[in-house]
Amino acid sequence: MVSRTLALVALLGLAHVCQSALITNLPGAPNSNFKQYSGYYNVGTKKNHMLHYWFVESQSNPATDPVLLWLTGGPGCSGLSALLTEWGPWNVNKDGATLSPNPYSWNKNASILTLEAPAGVGYSYATDNNISTGDDQTASENWEALVQFFNEFTQYKNNEFYVTGESYGGIYVPTLVQTILDRQDQFHMNLKGLAIGNGCVSENEGVDSLVNFLYAHGVVDQAKWNTMKTNCCHNDTDDCPWHSFSEFSSCGEFVESTQQTAWNGGLNPYNMYADCVSYSSSLRFAMEYERRFNKKYTPEVLGTVPCLDESPVTNYLNRQDVRKALGIPSSLPQWSICSNAISYGYKRQYGDMTSRVLNAVNNNNLKMMLYNGDVDLACNALMGQRFTDKLGLTLSKKKTHFIVNGQIGGYVTQYKGGKVTFATVRGAGHMVPTDKPPVAEHLIQSFLFNKAF
Repeated sequence: MVSRTLALVALLGLAHVCQSALITNLPGAPNSNFKQYSGYYNVGTKKNHMLHYWFVESQSNPATDPVLLWLTGGPGCSGLSALLTEWGPWNVNKDGATLSPNPYSWNKNASILTLEAPAGVGYSYATDNNISTGDDQTASENWEALVQFFNEFTQYKNNEFYVTGESYGGIYVPTLVQTILDRQDQFHMNLKGLAIGNGCVSENEGVDSLVNFLYAHGVVDQAKWNTMKTNCCHNDTDDCPWHSFSEFSSCGEFVESTQQTAWNGGLNPYNMYADCVSYSSSLRFAMEYERRFNKKYTPEVLGTVPCLDESPVTNYLNRQDVRKALGIPSSLPQWSICSNAISYGYKRQYGDMTSRVLNAVNNNNLKMMLYNGDVDLACNALMGQRFTDKLGLTLSKKKTHFIVNGQIGGYVTQYKGGKVTFATVRGAGHMVPTDKPPVAEHLIQSFLFNKAF
């Protein structure tokens, strides 16, 4: 069915779907004071990939305000969910039919381009049905889309530009930044920095830190911990290479058990203190489980350990009048928050972003912010802290709390004269702007406009 559908899309001709459209009447949305656009960019060596984007201009001064690109991770999940549930100008309501204004929207002072990438995610597609891709190809095609964006919206070429993202965006963002820097002689972008929320920036550090994170949160049995600390780590758990143990050894079995506790033990891995909702199509959870454990997450099992209710945003984006307003070809299948096909087939080429981040901040003078909700298990805050510390940059501001609305919003550490920031957000999970909207707004405003955290 999908193959016939996409073949029909190809027959419609690229001219139809490549046209960007000013969204003049977004169903269910309140009146807005900014322009927004939706369209497609044709990318790939064979020009067979159509990447859908949604661009919202700044509510303040789009002529001079910075431009942000947002990439949601997975790999295989759509950034439109973030636009409608995290940092965008609206939040989708529970009815899945209407939107409410988001008083903490990031586009109050920035124009934001959301790209559904790679092809096969959301309303992005391949004209020949070939959605095979990996880290390098995704970075290259996202760069192509950016070139087309800046050629189309030429008024933004000189604005400060930032690449941002979340989760597997910890890979997407640095690899794209590296590609932009490598190709500046082909097409210059006014790139100033990168920001990553709860990014999975180091696979090994992610495993190592999660074991300690779970222990510190009272999830690991003390007697078991004492035994493993002695037998596996020579009593030094801070630097214990948990990731290196064979799954058939007692140490490896212990590590596996902690991973299973996080992902299959009844906790919400995206916010360990939040309840799991009963929603059988929680694709984001299922895909992450399969990626980490290489095991099929059946609907029956999924129903017993659900996590996120994505039904409102899914229902909204599948409204026929919404699809029409966004210029989505009627022959495309329904939108889903994540693509199993992408997740299963995606070539994960890089497990650590240290070299790319150092190239960005040391050799190209870009600024960077990593921020983590401190109750996320998927990409935990300890991983982000260790990753940033191990970059070896000069410490310029020791960890200290910051205040938002009279309360501690989290803790911030800065390096390299304030060019590199690591922040934790108190009580937030994987999607910080959803869990703590005012704190997320505070962080992005401080980062973009060099304000004190």
